[in-house]
Amino acid sequence: MDTIKKGVLLPIILVLVSIAVSAASFDVEVEAVDNVITFGQLAQFKLTVTNNLNTAETFRVKTLDYPIWEMKTEPILNPIQFSVQPHKKREITIFLNPLHISNYGVYDVNTMVELISKKEKIQTPLRVNIISPQAGTYVETVIATIVIENKIDPTKEIPIKITVSNQNIIEYSEVIISIDSKLIKDEIKESLGKKEKKTLTLMKSINPQTPPQEDTLVVKVISNNKTLDTKVAGIEVIEHKEASKDEKTKKGFLKTEQHITLTNVGNVIYTEGLKVESPFVQTLFTSSKPKGKFVKEDGKRYLVIPVEVGIGESLTIIITENYITLLIIAVLVAMIILVYYIVRSPLTIKKTASNIYLKEGGVSELKVILHVSNRGKSKLREIEIIDRIPNIVDLEKGLTIGTLHPTKILKHEKKGTIIKWFIDELDAGDERVISYKIKSHLSILGEFNLSAAIGKFKFKGKETITHSNSLGISP
Repeated sequence: MDTIKKGVLLPIILVLVSIAVSAASFDVEVEAVDNVITFGQLAQFKLTVTNNLNTAETFRVKTLDYPIWEMKTEPILNPIQFSVQPHKKREITIFLNPLHISNYGVYDVNTMVELISKKEKIQTPLRVNIISPQAGTYVETVIATIVIENKIDPTKEIPIKITVSNQNIIEYSEVIISIDSKLIKDEIKESLGKKEKKTLTLMKSINPQTPPQEDTLVVKVISNNKTLDTKVAGIEVIEHKEASKDEKTKKGFLKTEQHITLTNVGNVIYTEGLKVESPFVQTLFTSSKPKGKFVKEDGKRYLVIPVEVGIGESLTIIITENYITLLIIAVLVAMIILVYYIVRSPLTIKKTASNIYLKEGGVSELKVILHVSNRGKSKLREIEIIDRIPNIVDLEKGLTIGTLHPTKILKHEKKGTIIKWFIDELDAGDERVISYKIKSHLSILGEFNLSAAIGKFKFKGKETITHSNSLGISP
């Protein structure tokens, strides 16, 4: 009876099939030792890993179809992990145990070998045929394959391609293709003729705010409450950062408020913040809530506001341009200028020097000129001009024709020579020029200073004093 059973099944399931897959860093070869089993038995395979690198490497083996299938070794390794010397092979025996399979049929169990140091992976299916222990029983064989992107963007539709292939000469009036995972669920009913192959293309969608996570998609082909084939695919929902922006502007007197509402339509916390171009002058009058900072990038200035917006939540940012402060500053400046013009002295005295003569590398003689002006709008009376020269120089006797004569010249041991002039009146806009010469017996090397002249006069019934500039003289 065993001979009959094997004779019927061998052409269908390709017993003792060998599968070889190669990669740049390592090779994997799998040989079926016993892949025709009944419930309660383990399928046995010989797996050989060849290390093509010049260094000893560690490899890990696992099934992607857990918990439907369990992978074991003898002795038990958990995880199934081993090292292979450079340019050497390592052979291990693995066993597959159907944990959640209840129907006879052919199953492709997805197995992965990973080179840990480089994260390189080779995936290969191990075919297991579960048969009835009764000799001569005909096994219904319908094989399913599934194609789906393992990285899923939750904001986009997910294309799923499922192919079912009837390996028998049996006609199925109805087969149910069940799609099941935490995120995707569906059930499709199809008929399947003898040796017929059908491909189904589905477009599925999930909540766009589904957080990043791993999931397992299980596809089953069922007929008459019997599972003919099961396929498992690992999928992962990836991060999607996106925020919609709604802008509103409120304008007032010299003030503009921009309300920007960010709504997180992604599936992770939105931490990108907000960046708004802000020219230099504008930065002086711009503020934000929450508070941002100004940065310079590629020759441009930006206001960068850091924010965090939870999934599905909204946050309103207020950017304010306030020019009222500028107006206040302008008014204050205008007031200061106005007050200055109101309280400033109408009498000005400007002190200059000319005809500077040098002797033996130093100053020996010069002419001092005082320009006395009335910049006010009314006549000034009883103006007294007082100037002082240091003891290191002497006042030259004799005055230039046309200049105002001093009314008094006093000598002081410490203060030097004091000269006084008196001007009876000076009309608005008029100017008087006073000049005198000073000489030194010895040349003055280096710089020396002539102190400011003083002007005293009566203005609005009060005695007012004004000063000229001081004068630095150097060779």
